[in-house]
Amino acid sequence: MMMKKTSLWLVAATAAGFAFGFAGCGGTDTPMTTTCTADSQCAASEACHPVLRRCVTACTAAVDCPDSSRTCATFDGRMAGNDAGVRAFCQCATDALCERGSAGQVCQPATKICGAKCTASSDCPTGSTCDTMTGKCSAATMATDGGAGDGGMTGVDAGIACTPGTCTAPAICNQGTCGAAAACTSGMPQPAGCLTGQACSGAACAEAPFAPASCGNFAAGSTPRAWNPAMQNGPVITQITQLSFAVNEGFCGMTNSKRAILEITAYDPSTPGRLVSETSQPSLRYYRTDGSDIAVSANQIQSYMSSNSNKNVTFRVNLCFPTATNSASVGYAYENGNPVCTTVQ
Repeated sequence: MMMKKTSLWLVAATAAGFAFGFAGCGGTDTPMTTTCTADSQCAASEACHPVLRRCVTACTAAVDCPDSSRTCATFDGRMAGNDAGVRAFCQCATDALCERGSAGQVCQPATKICGAKCTASSDCPTGSTCDTMTGKCSAATMATDGGAGDGGMTGVDAGIACTPGTCTAPAICNQGTCGAAAACTSGMPQPAGCLTGQACSGAACAEAPFAPASCGNFAAGSTPRAWNPAMQNGPVITQITQLSFAVNEGFCGMTNSKRAILEITAYDPSTPGRLVSETSQPSLRYYRTDGSDIAVSANQIQSYMSSNSNKNVTFRVNLCFPTATNSASVGYAYENGNPVCTTVQ
């Protein structure tokens, strides 16, 4: 592993409105009184949680979610607004963010919702076990019917041709065909035995994030939206996490400015060494909502870390915005890699 710190700033002036719309989304106090097996059995503002089999508050963008659970996505990792129409809900990403909502809570892999630490497997959903050292429930097995022809899954698009983000959960797009999510080895370097374009989530493979149609950073018909992990082997972004967003005039070098720090995690599916250092990042680009994009250069990367023979990387980027900016949509994609959209706020 190697680390290097540099300073940078990147100005993005496009701002959007800011509002919290779903109080309690993603928290342990979220009402879950209605049992379900599909979104259609829930209210229009709710989604059916595939593990809990309860209706939870839905979201359409990260701005709808609380600080503790900023990710608005379907359970299998597709961002809100996917073409399949599956409703997304607010999900947690780190224990530190869950602590913002309530002290002592952790991000539970089994449900992707902040919750209290488990002390026994009886505290976990069916099919999940408790790691008493971490207080976390392992990824749970989603309900199945054992039927033939669909990998044992109920009400999914098994066997249907797909592109990223178009299968109905719990099916995922396995490089062109909807099907069951394969098991993977948690704790191993991504993709941890999953197909290119996927990542190991808990103990099952999930699709890597893909910018929804509602994300204006990637126009319809643009090159990033044509990403096909079966044909293109560019580095895959597995996660973008906001670490902070606050006024910081000194860092940005201009008055009335805010600094956002994002952490990006990615893997290289084929060629060791392409992600070896800041200067060899293979065409990572930053996409704006006005349709323009720029290369992310070495001096725009902070706290860079590589591992697994330089096939896995985690690094931070800094963005500077006018102080009046409460929310902004940003996008990142490698050449021949997946487009990922997130909201800083």
